[in-house]
Amino acid sequence: MPFGVLQEMPGVSPEEYRLVEQHLGPDRPPGLLAHVAGPVDGGWRIINIWQDEDAFRRFQSERLIRAAGLAAQTDGFDPAKAAGFRAVTVDGNEMPF
Repeated sequence: MPFGVLQEMPGVSPEEYRLVEQHLGPDRPPGLLAHVAGPVDGGWRIINIWQDEDAFRRFQSERLIRAAGLAAQTDGFDPAKAAGFRAVTVDGNEMPF
């Protein structure tokens, strides 16, 4: 079942977001179906849809924690503001199903 992750990052700037993205690298993580990110009042919001929760947890443990930790060393970024949710509907022309 698709698994969504909503990450609210109060006080995070576009530059701080890009710093984490740089540490993640250019390749798309296995199991990532959709990635939406952008500024909101007072910070940044990310919504990711994964093929399942296991795909997200692998990405989190293998890449995300390291990338956020590297960014935190430079910018005081707090990587601990993620919340998971079950996706009921995932659709779009780019979806692989």
